Amino acid sequence: MSKAEKKLWRKMYRYEREQRYLRKRSELNEVLEEVFDQITLMTIYRLMNRKLIKDFYGVVSAGKESRIYLARDGNLNYIAVKIYLVTTAEFRKNRIIYVSGDPRFKRIPNDFRDFIYLWARREYSNLEAAYSVGVPVPKPCFVKNNILGMEFIGKDGVRFPTMVEVELEKEQLEEIYPKIIEAVKKLYREAKLVHGDLSEYNIFILPDNRIVLIDLSQALHVDQPLSHQLLLRDLTNITRYFKKNGLEVGEPSKLFEEITGNAPEYYGLVGV
Repeated sequence: MSKAEKKLWRKMYRYEREQRYLRKRSELNEVLEEVFDQITLMTIYRLMNRKLIKDFYGVVSAGKESRIYLARDGNLNYIAVKIYLVTTAEFRKNRIIYVSGDPRFKRIPNDFRDFIYLWARREYSNLEAAYSVGVPVPKPCFVKNNILGMEFIGKDGVRFPTMVEVELEKEQLEEIYPKIIEAVKKLYREAKLVHGDLSEYNIFILPDNRIVLIDLSQALHVDQPLSHQLLLRDLTNITRYFKKNGLEVGEPSKLFEEITGNAPEYYGLVGV
């Protein structure tokens, strides 16, 4: 390769490297703008002034509707800060069924941002109701606009794994299964809630085989029209997971009757 060719090659390499950097920077800016719009930044600023948040760290988990960040509060305790995105157009349409008929929220806002704020308050309320009666869920700390702060489920800034992320021995499965069913029962009977989206993806496994249920944003009050249908689905998801992993467990319809006091048919459902 001649000197001229080497010079041209280096120039092209530098150009391509700069373009890659600019593309990554652009992608990063898009992500930051998607999450941290001006109103969200002002909300974080106010929370920091109130010492509810001191420091922000990395993303713990990311989905289409929200991001969860590791943070510290004013006492330097780790907390999880969930920020609901205000740019997901499909969010309201996909979530309206969970809010309709909720006796705690009489009015459903038409404005998209106001709906997101309602959704954040709803998750806080669900966590508060569950935590107050001893259901294993993260302790709620605060909610403001589209930002929810809660207990961080982990150690030294590293979150504990969900059930789907670990390989459990039979003895562990035998210990964990009744804990989950008991949590679902207590959630229904004492907190008057149905999780609505329970599966191995949103149950944390802690040391000593303790469990924590997460993602209660879509949880329904037991008086809402879809609550019993979704309870049956939750139980179907859980029993399917344990059966798949070799554990003999009860049928969803029998568990449903044990929890509610009525067979699925009583609510117009077909037992599984």
